[in-house]
Amino acid sequence: MDNFVVSQDAVKNFLNNPSMNDQTGITFAYATDPAALSAMIPAPLKLVAPIVVGYVAKMGKPTFGPEYMEQTLYAMVSYDGKMMGAYPFQLLLSGAGAEAGLTAGRDGAGIPKKLADEITLDRDGDQARAVVTRHGVKLLDLTWQAGSINEPSFMEQFAGMMKPGEPNETMSFFLNYALDQTPDGANHFTDVELLGTQMTSVADAMEPGSIDLKLASSPDDPLASLPVLKPLGGAWYHFATSTMHNTMHLAKVDAETAAPYLIAGRYDRATYED
Repeated sequence: MDNFVVSQDAVKNFLNNPSMNDQTGITFAYATDPAALSAMIPAPLKLVAPIVVGYVAKMGKPTFGPEYMEQTLYAMVSYDGKMMGAYPFQLLLSGAGAEAGLTAGRDGAGIPKKLADEITLDRDGDQARAVVTRHGVKLLDLTWQAGSINEPSFMEQFAGMMKPGEPNETMSFFLNYALDQTPDGANHFTDVELLGTQMTSVADAMEPGSIDLKLASSPDDPLASLPVLKPLGGAWYHFATSTMHNTMHLAKVDAETAAPYLIAGRYDRATYED
């Protein structure tokens, strides 16, 4: 590229079928405070169960940049009584491709993403550990031990989330928006809408195990507001492919009502503190 104007071929290829291939990590679930979790779900979404699901993963071969690390926490929700999927509260990224992953997700699908100081993921035999640090605070410290999951009754539900060797269709919900600045300099959220993004993933490895999870909060990242009341279990997994292939525009959402849900996962406290 010789200047700031790209070719039409480049335009056609821009974020075409973005895929997080060669994805390795720990996925986990835990029971949390139902009231605290419900309060964080914006209408018209409805909470399905008082359970938080998450992962810490290495995106080994994304199609839109170098490899990077990613962590998320999300709730399982429903829309219109027909569609069920994930509502992520935050996604933190680190590594060489983190900026590309952040801009692709936040600009392309309204995903609440921010950059972390560091995300580490290490495995030694039957044990693995993941740590997420941002602004000097250890926000997440996760240990996984291969074997039985913490809550055996959750095994069937947990195993159904990702079936090795089979294409797994999932849905994630995000609030997309625009920012409008008025003559007095104030910025306001406008044009808020609920998006549903479909993803197809193929897992070729899935090892169940127990987890020990510690969450902490900082002024900018309130992870501990979703307290770990009971670990349910985890799995070490590998996705050969994981591709976002369709974003649906589901509903217009009142901007004033939605605004309190839009900031913490995308921006830091300095953007709204006096």
